[in-house]
Amino acid sequence: MTEHRMTAAVDTSLVTTAAAAFSVLCASTAFAGVLADSRWVFPAVLTVLAVAAIGVLGRRLHWPLGATAVTQLAGVLVMLTAQFTERALLGVLPGPAAIGELGGLLSGAADIVRTGVPPVPAEPALQALVCLGLGVVAVVVDLIVVGLRSPAVSGLLLLCVFAIPASLSDTMLPWWTFVAGGAGFAVLLASGGQHRRWRSREDREQVTNALFGPTTASVAGAAGVIALLTGVVFTGVGTEGRLPGAVPEQFGGTDGIGLQPFTSLRGQLNRDREVELFRVRGLREPTYLRALTLRKFNPERGWELEGLTQGVEANGELPLPEGTDIGDGATERVEVQPVGYRDPWLPVFGMPRFLSGMGVNWRYDPASGIVFTQTNQESRAYVQQLVVPKPTPDQLRGARGPLRVAPEYLDTTGIPPQVAELAQRLTADAPTDFDKAVALNRYFTDPRNGFRYDLRTAPAGGGDALSEFLFRGKRGFCEQYASSMAALLRSVGIPSRVAIGFTAGYRDGDERVITTEDAHAWVEAYFPGWGWQTFDPTPLSDGRTALPQYLDSELHPAQQPAPPPGQEVPSTPPTAEPTPGGERPEDDAAGVAPADPRETEQSNPWPITIGVLVLALALLAAPGAVREVRRRQRLRAVAGGAAGSAGLAWQEVLDEFRDRGDRPAATDTARQVATRLLEHHGLDESGAKAMRALVTAVEREWYAPPGGEPESSLPETLHTVLDSLRRAAPLDLRSRLFPRSVLQLGPTNA
Repeated sequence: MTEHRMTAAVDTSLVTTAAAAFSVLCASTAFAGVLADSRWVFPAVLTVLAVAAIGVLGRRLHWPLGATAVTQLAGVLVMLTAQFTERALLGVLPGPAAIGELGGLLSGAADIVRTGVPPVPAEPALQALVCLGLGVVAVVVDLIVVGLRSPAVSGLLLLCVFAIPASLSDTMLPWWTFVAGGAGFAVLLASGGQHRRWRSREDREQVTNALFGPTTASVAGAAGVIALLTGVVFTGVGTEGRLPGAVPEQFGGTDGIGLQPFTSLRGQLNRDREVELFRVRGLREPTYLRALTLRKFNPERGWELEGLTQGVEANGELPLPEGTDIGDGATERVEVQPVGYRDPWLPVFGMPRFLSGMGVNWRYDPASGIVFTQTNQESRAYVQQLVVPKPTPDQLRGARGPLRVAPEYLDTTGIPPQVAELAQRLTADAPTDFDKAVALNRYFTDPRNGFRYDLRTAPAGGGDALSEFLFRGKRGFCEQYASSMAALLRSVGIPSRVAIGFTAGYRDGDERVITTEDAHAWVEAYFPGWGWQTFDPTPLSDGRTALPQYLDSELHPAQQPAPPPGQEVPSTPPTAEPTPGGERPEDDAAGVAPADPRETEQSNPWPITIGVLVLALALLAAPGAVREVRRRQRLRAVAGGAAGSAGLAWQEVLDEFRDRGDRPAATDTARQVATRLLEHHGLDESGAKAMRALVTAVEREWYAPPGGEPESSLPETLHTVLDSLRRAAPLDLRSRLFPRSVLQLGPTNA
């Protein structure tokens, strides 16, 4: 009976290791509330499982706790290198180049966390950050649970895993994540045994009852309720998309602003649901709502905010923008009610001349046209008096004078030479700066040039990405279009900047509603006297654009009336030549409208994930399947009375014993093997009798003169031996999945 208990026993260190990894993965489901897709799941699972596997190895080899933890951390680094870098040594080892690449990824992830609006797409940078965090948590939990045998203490660490996404999300985390977290914590507590009285090996039924019994279910329910309440609290005091301290109390000029505005823009456009941001009253015509402008082109990181000054007090009358002398235009008064918007940038329409109502500590920088706050505060309803300049194309063509803006707006550092050459070719026949700007704008919006609006292609705005977009990809959303046109404008000597904000939304009664679907980027070009004027190269097809009249009339000239009979049709001005930097798209695609951002599908990672899981399960099941096929073939041959049936039956019995950890010596006779196996596993009387009969049949087949017929009772004898053995020493799950007779593992029993 002692041998039977040991055969069915379970290594409790494996149980606690699995429970620790399971609890971390359950807690990680909280990230589903702040990540818009599931691409992070598979890398995170691999990282946590690697930590668990290294822990098992370290305990098998009797490593010290510290050495095991250090090796696990090294394993996390290897997993990050293998999954997220391209310059790893041998594809997996973290060399200097791979470490630098990984550091850049994590730095980019920090920018996304600071400025993104959850839920944000699970880009590789965020995947790496999540895997790093979960890997470190898995190491610490494994150390506490398995090494220090204190599973309850790890609950504090798991609660922190929940607290991070709960504090970042502006809504409640999915309810099922709390259920998963409670279940994981309950299993973790149960894995510690009944008041830590578990031995190194315990009966399988006792372990099963402890892990999945009523006590564990009660603890899981209580943990779920506690986690749910904690999520409510953290959501209530959350920072709505930013970690505490991401918006500094004092900007201190430009040095205190480390913003990547396009990250926030991607977060708006890639949300899985539409969120209302503003309600506007008094806006007569659709006009872009500008939040901030970007002056610096960084070839590595794209367009960035630079040069923001302390400006002037924003409450009250405002000066004309820097470099603007002409303040004529339609004067309007609009009321803006922020609904789901909270940011240090206060969006404004047109040319703001007066602001009020938004509270204290708001500043206006006339050079950049940005209204910003120096303190973290709730957004309030505000009133804006503005001027919407309406210059004619001829007035902008005749704009002359000094460029009274910062020289940085003409900086072409980092713009690739081939991009500058493209700008020169596109504007070769344009006589004025305005005509050049129109030609560049038309290059993107003319369908003959093959550009498509598509949320699925959103690379960072660096130099390589700029060339890739202009000459090869030609697919992207407003970030790519605005970034590219601004670079082209500077290449032909026109001051330019990228504006971030919103289109005018849709009308709801006497109000306009602006949502996350309206997040947008466009270009502003400078014309002496008139100041910064709007251009929009993004080829939207959903009616959200609000082009100024001077640009709309040039891009979409009115249809000329038909001439009287007998007169020639006047020639129309030629449009931009198709793609100096590429070929005309195929005919079957030329008439297709650009993709609507509301209908664009995210890439689906589940087929790959499911395929990998199926392959992994197939590999795990392969040894057991081989064993089962071999068993059925032998039983069929014995039942059919095939030649050598007794030998086949004996091989099946030996494999059953090998699966239980026994490995008979090659020099032993059949009787010696049978005697030792009977003593070792304690077969009952019927099994022992059948075993002796099987040995007799085997000896007769091996040593008797050839030509004898197999015994008719051999199939029944074999089944009796096998049934008795299974009753006396049932196989555990590990032995069934990985049978030793197939894998040829060494003996485990002394």
